[in-house]
Amino acid sequence: MQHRRIVKRGPVVVATHEDGSMDPGSSASQGLFLADTRYLSNFQLFIGGEPPVLMGSSEEILFQASYLHTNPALETIPARAIGCLQRNTIGEAAIQVEITLVNWSLQPVEFLFEIAVGSDFFDSFEARGVKRLKRGETLPVQHSPDHLELQYIGLDKVTRRTRVDVKPNMKSFEDGRLRFDVGLDRAERQVIMLEISLVEEAPEGVSLQPQPHVVRTPKPEWFDDAAVFFTSNVTIDAIIARSIDDLEVLLTEFDDAWVPAAGLPRFAVPFGRDALITGLETLTWNPQLARNVLRFLAARQGKEVNPWNYEQPGKIMHEMHTGELARLKEVPFGLFYGSVDSTVLFLVLAGEYLRWTGDLSLYHELKPNFDAAWEWIDRYGDIDGSGYVQYQAHTPPKVSSAALTVGLFNQGWKDSSTAVAYSDGTMVTDHPVSLAEVQGDLYRALHIWAEVYGAMPASESMAEEGYRLATRAAVLKTKFNQDFWMPDKNYYAMALDGHHRQVDSITSNPAECLWARLIDEEHAAAFIDTLMSERLFTSWGVRTMSNAEPAYNPFSYHNGSIWPFENALIASGLKKYGYVIETQAVLDSLIDASLSFEYRRWPEVYAGVSREVGGVLARQPDACRPQAWSAGAIFSLLQTILGVAAAPFAKRVDLTPALPSCLNEIAVRDLCVGGSHLSLRLVRDGTSVLMEIMDNPDEFDIVVHPAGANHHAVSEERMPATSG
Repeated sequence: MQHRRIVKRGPVVVATHEDGSMDPGSSASQGLFLADTRYLSNFQLFIGGEPPVLMGSSEEILFQASYLHTNPALETIPARAIGCLQRNTIGEAAIQVEITLVNWSLQPVEFLFEIAVGSDFFDSFEARGVKRLKRGETLPVQHSPDHLELQYIGLDKVTRRTRVDVKPNMKSFEDGRLRFDVGLDRAERQVIMLEISLVEEAPEGVSLQPQPHVVRTPKPEWFDDAAVFFTSNVTIDAIIARSIDDLEVLLTEFDDAWVPAAGLPRFAVPFGRDALITGLETLTWNPQLARNVLRFLAARQGKEVNPWNYEQPGKIMHEMHTGELARLKEVPFGLFYGSVDSTVLFLVLAGEYLRWTGDLSLYHELKPNFDAAWEWIDRYGDIDGSGYVQYQAHTPPKVSSAALTVGLFNQGWKDSSTAVAYSDGTMVTDHPVSLAEVQGDLYRALHIWAEVYGAMPASESMAEEGYRLATRAAVLKTKFNQDFWMPDKNYYAMALDGHHRQVDSITSNPAECLWARLIDEEHAAAFIDTLMSERLFTSWGVRTMSNAEPAYNPFSYHNGSIWPFENALIASGLKKYGYVIETQAVLDSLIDASLSFEYRRWPEVYAGVSREVGGVLARQPDACRPQAWSAGAIFSLLQTILGVAAAPFAKRVDLTPALPSCLNEIAVRDLCVGGSHLSLRLVRDGTSVLMEIMDNPDEFDIVVHPAGANHHAVSEERMPATSG
């Protein structure tokens, strides 16, 4: 399988084939990108006129990819006589490509070494296949022995320039190739250095904002002020380490906040839903990420009704782009609001953040944004007055020169065009659609804000509002369990269509409602039995769709694939209902899957073919990696293992720990709770689990609850707590 190498620093992304080459015709969005513009689209090495032979490559070091090549058999040089090490490093101000050539033969060698370079200056949407009727002007290449310059003037009047400084001087630049005559004695080395600078220039009166800065530190000051997790499982420790690195890589600094890009290489921009879920996953690791996400999205909250980009007052954006097509409104994705759940998740994250931190200063700062989000739910989210949050597909007016001028037909997280289907395999076109998991998000928002408001200081005068939200949550729970439950299938519907008919395919969507606690206890056992059956649960995790459904395709994006972030949410929900064995099964499946991925990094998605059928884990070639909510998933799973929850505005922490079989010990230092820190440790001792409170400087009350429910309890664990 063809792999990719992708490195990022700030708004700069370098995405190549496994051998370090860039192919503008690739479907994987290869190239050197600054934000939404591709500044290099072609890059290829040649030794003696032939492409080198790849021996190995790596992107393990942050901001750097390394590729080791040798030569094929040439007319005067035997195969594998020359070593060629290419290192791509994203620095603070430029990208360095260092190429070291070494002669490993017994005789001196002479050969022509060439580097093909070129740029189409495509917008990221063009790189993904969007065709334009008209483009700007690509200027002739300017070059001298020590540099070359590629330049494009867009229709937005912005000049984009790629400058390549070369050391030592090249012999010539012909047919798009830098040419060097290389002569090496035995064991001699020669280094060729390319320093690539990217420049955007706008005429007076044309703003490049919003645009992340190019030259900044790779991470914020608060990044390392985070909880530290230790476990007895080396694989889990490797997943944690890689996830922290990936979150650092994905973070991008804007003028007002640091936010994670959704995933590389295709979605190296902020996405509302992705950032919000990542913030939820990482609250136990570092709540500052959630704080930045909330402030960033609040500043870009919808203010008007605009069918072009789906904007509505109070709505939270889906994604943000800053390239030429977005600036010219050739696509509606400059600030695009086409997701049904981002606004509700904004409230969920805000409530969870307040419960975890007690940060009233942020609450006061963003309260108008929270109020606007609630207003959006009532005025725009509930399209038909049913009490559900829904979406209605529509096509914005076609007013551009680009072929892609529409938004998204499906607007939940499963937003591919075929993702919402009835059990006969036909697509749901009867809108508005009420997705199960979105109602779970709404219930969680109502419930958490009722809890937060009820616990706030009396001076805030929000207790009555908390009671109103709690009452509304109870009504929603009753209605959902009546409307979505399918007794003949012992499962919940994926959605309701525009006539409130059940979208009756068996999917993972309602399983996310376990995390929200929207599922009635009376249906939980039967529902979870179906969820954990071989139709949905595989050796690698829970599928997005049952393998018995006509629309099932394990290689698809959403109709039978496996998503680590969703499985982490499902594991959390199973634990909340006391299904410890099932929780552990999902955890074990994800840990096993990580063994099939480089650096133990979970990608965005992988195929839903089980181990029993395929024998191996099947990858999705186009899946983003790293990807934000996949990187955050391990911290959600660690929170599930510990069962840790903060009481809002109170010096109390609740723990419902259950140590899985793959762990004999887990410890966390400097867990940030309510403005203080807490450190604790769980250790298996025979059939018991001991808990040690290692540090509790503000003397929080630690309340321990049993994890199991009925026969699903993993064991009769005793949970003595010791201080140390």
